[in-house]
Amino acid sequence: MEINRDLELVKKYQKEIILINQTIGLLEWDQQTYMPKEGAKARAEQHAFLGSLSHEKIISDELFSAIERLKKIELSGDDRIMIERVYRDASKARKLPKKFIEELSKTASLSFNAWQDAKKEKDFELFKPHLEKIIGLKKKEAKFIRLEGHPYNSLLDSFEEGMTSEELKPKFEELKKELINLLRKIEESETYKSQKRVLTKKEFPREYQMHFVKDVSKRIGLGEDYSRVDFAEHPFMVRIGTNDLRITTNIKDDPFFSFGSSIHESGHALYELNLPIEHEFNFLCDASSYGLHESQSKFWENMIGLSESFWKYYFEKFNSKFELENNFDKWLNEVNFVFPGKIRVEADEVHYCLHVILRFEIELDLIEGTIEVKDLPQIWNEKMQEYFGVIPENDSEGVMQDVHWSQGTFGYFPTYAIGTIYATQLFEALRKEFPEIEKDIEIGDYSKIKEWLRENIHKHGRKFTSEDIIKNVCNEGLNPGVYIKYLNDKYSKIYHLK
Repeated sequence: MEINRDLELVKKYQKEIILINQTIGLLEWDQQTYMPKEGAKARAEQHAFLGSLSHEKIISDELFSAIERLKKIELSGDDRIMIERVYRDASKARKLPKKFIEELSKTASLSFNAWQDAKKEKDFELFKPHLEKIIGLKKKEAKFIRLEGHPYNSLLDSFEEGMTSEELKPKFEELKKELINLLRKIEESETYKSQKRVLTKKEFPREYQMHFVKDVSKRIGLGEDYSRVDFAEHPFMVRIGTNDLRITTNIKDDPFFSFGSSIHESGHALYELNLPIEHEFNFLCDASSYGLHESQSKFWENMIGLSESFWKYYFEKFNSKFELENNFDKWLNEVNFVFPGKIRVEADEVHYCLHVILRFEIELDLIEGTIEVKDLPQIWNEKMQEYFGVIPENDSEGVMQDVHWSQGTFGYFPTYAIGTIYATQLFEALRKEFPEIEKDIEIGDYSKIKEWLRENIHKHGRKFTSEDIIKNVCNEGLNPGVYIKYLNDKYSKIYHLK
């Protein structure tokens, strides 16, 4: 039958696209972990070739004709949803010329290496011409896609389907206002004025940090047979294929950087591990959005890894080895202390979303063309002074601290705040279903949590939008108010706020 032939054709194309993209993921993982520096030029050519090949397949006339025929038929179940997803992706991709994709892939690969050098040298001028090219191409991309509303929507939609800047701006404005209000209260408290990190400033050897990282990762549900941990400048996770998940971390002077980032990336990996295997080689075996993906990492990093229950299990192991004064309360408060740091990935819970909002505001202005790349260091530092009360000492800890812009991923940053908010909503829903879940966390048992996340989030893959999934679990969509209440309740206790 023609229907079956068309379905098989569409599935064949999806499998090929997925395999190509997984190969690109492997190349990117290698580039950020083990690739020799002088391999950059060849890697850029490889990226461009594979990116172009993947694009050729998604925009294929043969594929699109089969999709259009299938859309006219009353398909049922997952086949219907799968065709809707492929049609959406193909329609969008067909707006982007092949030469544009090649140029963007090559430019982004070279830009990444320029960013690494510029960051090392603390010299924005080395990166500036590459970033100007990237932004010029992203403006072109927005014009090619041309979704309704702000041009930024055409970039944001690639990471958070259905979300718009018009919806995010007022929510982020309210969130920014509430976060700054809470920060001012904290800064005025006597606890804040006298706070010192003593226990958490002890030296935790690299090998012990890695022992902790691997133990938590294993308890979360990641075995060494299908995952591994390596080192990269900017921690990330990538799925190379089914049961092949790569996590990276970076061990710094502050051990909680490796702890937090590794728990964070393990949350991402668990999501990828539990995606619907029956759709292994079609577009339903994917997260519904980057925001929902981020909700899984922030769920484990914040709601679990910073909680009292989590440290009730791990504190004694640290206490017996590093002499932490047998003072659990002091340790827990230090783990959660608020400091106006300059680095997003090292930020505490209260400052974190402010870092994201700062980037979102700059991205909007860059795509609008109301600011220029040459002015970014100054604009960045002014916003840091206004929101955080600190100014970066150099551009490496300022405007160049993140890898994202070098790779052309404009529209990605807002998903970090979206995911952080979703994580709080999900944990609230979990506690309603299991009121005593903290008792499980206290003994290092995450089995109920893993199963709850799998059933409510992971197993759906990309069948539904993130908002639909969150509404189904939490009875409402994105709600910053839940996150604001969580922060106020938690930090009022730590800092004795009225």
